[in-house]
Order: sequence, then structure tokens, then C-alpha cells
Amino acid sequence: MQSVEPSQNVTHSTRTGAILAVVLVVALAGCSGAMPGGQESADEDEVAQTDILEEIEAVDSYQYEMTRTVETEDGDETIVSEGRINESANRSHVSSTADTELISENESVRIDEYIVEDTLYASIGGDWFQMELEGNVWEESAQLAAQTDFIETGTLTEEGTETVNGVETTVVSVEATDELKSELQNSPTFQATGATVDDVSYELYVDEETNYIHKIDTELTTTTGNQTTTSSTEMTITDHNEPVDIELPADAENAEEGAPPTP
Repeated sequence: MQSVEPSQNVTHSTRTGAILAVVLVVALAGCSGAMPGGQESADEDEVAQTDILEEIEAVDSYQYEMTRTVETEDGDETIVSEGRINESANRSHVSSTADTELISENESVRIDEYIVEDTLYASIGGDWFQMELEGNVWEESAQLAAQTDFIETGTLTEEGTETVNGVETTVVSVEATDELKSELQNSPTFQATGATVDDVSYELYVDEETNYIHKIDTELTTTTGNQTTTSSTEMTITDHNEPVDIELPADAENAEEGAPPTP
């Protein structure tokens, strides 16, 4: 993926929004789940959810590709990312390019993001910044708190089958309940952006043989002030539990403290 340096017109909110988008999707990504059963009874629902929750820690490392499209009244933005996650080593790397119409001219912004232990390192246009992340970052990531909230509070339904990267998967939708929306609304990501969650849809593509999740589709509608935003995300996950070596670049070791400044 070719790096394109941003112009001086790239705003702090655009940069920060792209980083938050990556962090949010990473939080929803690398997990495995046992194949949910049908919705014939409450007992079967409970068993299906329990099976998934028991398997949620089974994957420590994986890679993914993600495309996120954001539609607003002011224009559209597309973020394409490639990520590598090694939860047992407390390391991740995500490389993203955001093509946006949300500023004065169409821009392409390249972001490289590393998380090492509790520190986020971000490179934007070749300039490195670092910030400490609040909370127990890797405990939440390893337990996949966001994924757990979706499963615990949603209603699971089988929606047929689909082949993902040559793997036959069962599509499992999670119906958004009021409790689920509340969980999202109270998450650090949405608290930081000030957005209100209006609607969310969520689908898992699960391999019946290995119980690995091979794809996650989400669609999220939010409101900030008077503006409504719809974001659609497709993430494909590969190399479950395969070795992933993530080294922090030498330039990042001298990163400036704090978030990227406003031009």
C-alpha cells in the first residue's frame, strides 16, 4: 500500500477519527466462536451464547483486512486497513489509508498504528506520536469486551451460509437490542466522539469445523449534533493462531508525546 503524505489542510478531527475507526474495529475483530444454534427456544439461545463466550479467548494471533465506508451529509470517507494482532505478546500493528471528502479537498491520509503494551504509537505523514491508553488495554482486548457485549445482549439468528476465502461459513446475525445500543453508547470510543448510537447491525461468518470467525460485517448509524453518519465495515480475518511477529520501528521510539497537533 503506497504511503501518501497529507496536506496541511488535514484536520486533527480527521486524523483522530481515522485512528478511532481502526481501534474500534480491532476491538471487534479477532475472536472465535462456537457455531450458534437455532432460535427455537430460550434454552437453545442461552447455550449458543455460552458456547461463543467460552471460545472467545481461543485466538491469540491473527491478521485481517478491513474496509470501512463512512457516509455523512458533508461527504464520504473510505478507510482501508491491514492489521496484525498478537494478543499474547501485547502487540498490534494496523496500516490504514483514509480517502476523504470531509475536508476542503479530497485527501488520502496514511496512518500506521502500533500498540505495544499500553502505549499507542501512530505515524501520520511520517511524523510519529505516542500516547498512553487508559484502562487495562490488553485485558480488555484479550477478553474482547466489545465482542462479548454484542453476544451477551443481542439475539442470535442463523441466516444461511456463505463462502469466505474458500471457507464455508454459517452467517449469524446479532439483533441490536436497546441494551446493546446502550453498551455501545457507553464505550470509551463513543464517549470520546460524543456520538449517539441510533442503529447497529452485526453479522458473524463462522466456520462450523474450527469455530473460527472468518468475517465480520457491521453497519452503524450515529448522530453527532445535527449530523447523521452511517458507517459500514467489512473485515475478513485470516491466519488464526499462526505466528505473528510485530516489531516497533526505530523511528517510533523517539515519537512525540501526545495526540497529533491541529495544523
